[in-house]
Amino acid sequence: MREKELLRRTSRSFYLTIRLLPRCLRADLTLAYLLARATDTIADTSTAPAEQRMDLLRAAQRSLNQRKIEGYDPQTWIRFQRDPSEAALLERLPDLWSAMQGCDTSVRTLIADLMDRILEGQIFDLTRFHEGASPLTTHELERYTYLVAGCVGEFWHELCRLKLGNYDTSSSEVMNSRARHYGQALQLVNIIRDRNMDHALGRIYLPSDDVPHAMRQAREWLGEGADYCAAVRSGRLRYATLLPTLLGFRTLNLCEAQPSGMLTPVKVPRAEVRRWMRRALPVWWSSASVIAVARRAAA
Repeated sequence: MREKELLRRTSRSFYLTIRLLPRCLRADLTLAYLLARATDTIADTSTAPAEQRMDLLRAAQRSLNQRKIEGYDPQTWIRFQRDPSEAALLERLPDLWSAMQGCDTSVRTLIADLMDRILEGQIFDLTRFHEGASPLTTHELERYTYLVAGCVGEFWHELCRLKLGNYDTSSSEVMNSRARHYGQALQLVNIIRDRNMDHALGRIYLPSDDVPHAMRQAREWLGEGADYCAAVRSGRLRYATLLPTLLGFRTLNLCEAQPSGMLTPVKVPRAEVRRWMRRALPVWWSSASVIAVARRAAA
């Protein structure tokens, strides 16, 4: 299965974003996403013993500069999967890993650094939530959201600088901070959305008393995401980068309206996703419209 089809089958929202990006970014971002999604699938394979999963994730960390993952047998892990798309992804993981090593040195370094942080976050997740584990502290939650998502924002920023040159109107330091918080915001939205289901499984990322603060933090960081998008020069890139902000705000609104105790996570309906894709079109031509569209989504 080709990378494009793997992406379509394993990602609902990122597939929409990647199709809109400048062509020079698509292959590297697709590769990075699929690698992260594959290791996340391994981390989430609850039918495999936690120790076996941790051993493989640690082996992947040790293998970041090698052509293959030490001790990885695709067939062993495919047998654990119920979802055919995830099975196909794990079957292709050796090819994806080899493709990372075949990238230009600068891109390979960016992807390897990204994967090192993501793997650290996945290992932390597995080791931290043993039976009877206490909820994450505020410091642990911030560290976790950085390791599995904030670093993705930094990677996105660095790759755009590498491939597009003078692609924004703000300083690199400011853009890097905004990108980091944007990634953390999207992960925090996921944690808020899934919190009841995670609680039922004994994984308390966010204690109930901390939800209002987390909502405010997620909205603040999504606002930084909108500021990031407003500073992007390319209309195509600006539009593609803004869509997760809009869907993040809409998801938070749905979470606030959801009856307490509901286990099923909320999801922005496809029809509403399409509406926001249409409403965001003006940002393609005007950076000045970014904040107005984001405020409308947040309202």
